[in-house]
Amino acid sequence: MHEKKDSNTIIIFVHGIVEGPDQFKSFAKEIEDDYSYSAVLLNGHGTSGRNFVRSNKEKWIETVEREILKYKDNYENIILVGHSMGSLISILLSLKYTDKVKGLILIATPLKVFVKWRIVISSIRYIFKKEENNKLAKEIAKMVSIDRCSLFTYTKWAFKYMDLFYLIYITKKHLNEIKVPTLIIQSESDELVSYKSLNIFKNKLKNKYKIFKLKNSGHFCYQENELKGLFNESKSFIKNILKNLIKK
Repeated sequence: MHEKKDSNTIIIFVHGIVEGPDQFKSFAKEIEDDYSYSAVLLNGHGTSGRNFVRSNKEKWIETVEREILKYKDNYENIILVGHSMGSLISILLSLKYTDKVKGLILIATPLKVFVKWRIVISSIRYIFKKEENNKLAKEIAKMVSIDRCSLFTYTKWAFKYMDLFYLIYITKKHLNEIKVPTLIIQSESDELVSYKSLNIFKNKLKNKYKIFKLKNSGHFCYQENELKGLFNESKSFIKNILKNLIKK
């Protein structure tokens, strides 16, 4: 947690399934001079594969909700920034805490999943510790916060992805209820999230939203120039939200 003195706004970062808060380090550095921020570690993450198997969607949501409750009385404004599954959780909790959550930044939101072959190969290489000469496998190794485990334990992870698909289902069901300004960041080259997720947003959303498209970045690996654009767009988005709140 980073506390910016005299800031009335806190940014809460929410990572995706099997990921961890470290993925937001660069983003956090971009905003630390202007806002307070916190990056959650979802239940069952950052530890052993067995502990991850014992976690579930209710516990993941509860982790983020506790973080919101921790800061909601000390800050006038909360902005939720989610990546992948973290975007789904951010959306659902924005509906519950409409008085405090003033904006959403949703990165690689999996409203529609399309798994590309290259990430299947890279994931297998990661599992068997064969990341050398495979950039994507190396990026997966950086992003995954859960300790490596036995092949048997990995097979149990499939049940956790059932929780993910339930969150996708329930989020799509309530998508039209979002009331806060939303920045949607999606890449055409994402190896896990279908670019057609944007169509679901466009068809369902009734609130004010903006779409920022990436061309060549993946689900885990972002091109430097596109990452810079992502940061600049996000900072401008947050600034505009707070400016409009002052006008009100």
